[in-house]
Amino acid sequence: MPADITDLFREHGLTPVKKTAKEWASPCPCCGGKDRCQIWPEQQEGRGYYWCRQCEAKGDGIQFLRDYAGMSYADACKRVGVAPVANLKAPSLPPVRRAETFQPVAKDLGQLEGVNRPVWQGRAAAFVAWATEHLINTPAQMAWLAARGIDAAAVRRYRLGYNPGEKGNNSIIRPREVWGLPSLTKEDGKPKRLWLPRGIVIPQILPGPAGASVVHRVRIRRLDADREEFNPKLKYFVVPGSAMDVLWLPCTTSLYEGGGIVVVTESELDAILLHHLAGDLVHCVASMTSNIRNLSRTVFDRLQDALCILVALDMDKAGAEGWPRWEATFPRAKRWPVPTGKDPGEAFAAGEDLRLWLQAGIPAGLRMATPSGPRPDMPLQVEGREKARPVPPPDVLQLDAMWQEIPITYTRFQDEGGNCVGFSWDYDYAWAAKHRAKVDAFLQLVDRSRDIWDWLSRNPENLITAKNFLNYRLEVPDVW
Repeated sequence: MPADITDLFREHGLTPVKKTAKEWASPCPCCGGKDRCQIWPEQQEGRGYYWCRQCEAKGDGIQFLRDYAGMSYADACKRVGVAPVANLKAPSLPPVRRAETFQPVAKDLGQLEGVNRPVWQGRAAAFVAWATEHLINTPAQMAWLAARGIDAAAVRRYRLGYNPGEKGNNSIIRPREVWGLPSLTKEDGKPKRLWLPRGIVIPQILPGPAGASVVHRVRIRRLDADREEFNPKLKYFVVPGSAMDVLWLPCTTSLYEGGGIVVVTESELDAILLHHLAGDLVHCVASMTSNIRNLSRTVFDRLQDALCILVALDMDKAGAEGWPRWEATFPRAKRWPVPTGKDPGEAFAAGEDLRLWLQAGIPAGLRMATPSGPRPDMPLQVEGREKARPVPPPDVLQLDAMWQEIPITYTRFQDEGGNCVGFSWDYDYAWAAKHRAKVDAFLQLVDRSRDIWDWLSRNPENLITAKNFLNYRLEVPDVW
């Protein structure tokens, strides 16, 4: 019996929901978007048509079966109930375009030449302190932040502020030189002045000499009403002279020392929200844009050392397009969009438990590990003698987390002398066809990691699954 395209989605574990008489919405089989894949069953002469508004995956029922069920063209036609076109030649595929990677930059990002840094930082610090007091005493803006999960304590902690403008104007105007900025002249010959628009003031504050705090960036989130009147596309204004490196809010405990777990958002306010809720578990980073291309060497190295990077870019087309750069640069990065809404602020407003969402994104092995010791299910004794247990390397922990979701078995073949003479990865092919992306990512991680192969070689079992993967055979030295 010919299959309706919605039936094909259901057969692959997806759940289309009818929106109108002729249109359905479904999770995307390609990017996993929750409900952004649109389906029109009656189009394409009954073969149906689907299109994801997030990743732009699209096609008819035949294309769906070829892409996600691994069927040949003839078999897919038969399943859909149409006759294959005779002598059909497969279209030539475009060359695979490799995603660009981040480029580490040695110098400070975004700072203008000719800026008097001590003067600028002094003015910025005074402006931030002044704006914080104004925010605390402006109920409307405090309520707006509270709706995004940023309460009065967070306002004080992260030194957020509000610029109300002055003299009835929705901005503050000052000579550039007062802020230590170089003089500039407009086309009419008049001196250019510094514009500080009304809005939420978001500083980047870093430790300075002798433990003092130094303001490195001032960014202003303009009010929506002001944007309607002037320059609607300018949502955020960066005060000239600011540094433009990402906002990095470090983990507040020693639970994940070194690289630890990192969550990446676009908005600084979203990073502040997550750090306020779960800064004891993760480092929080704000990229400020989905299309970020450069990172400072310091931030780049920190991300390289991270045990896991949860990339929570906005749940929109721009966020989807920004993800491949993270995936191509950092092997331990994984896409981790919010469960509801576009960003963490919207998810919080919808009632989502964002701390629980972050904990769910951390690989199981890392959730259980602490600096004082490894997983509790690892062996404690070797021939009756206590010995320190090894902490699994990051690749091993990442594979362990992936393995929990994949019914796959590693089989080691040995000769009579106990020497390994071969191995195989065994799994149900029908299941794998429906979860091809998971299986491919799993095997690709195995192939490129020497740590994983070393760990497998030390496992005492010849049949290894997710249940016993972290078992480890310790070598007993001749002398204790």
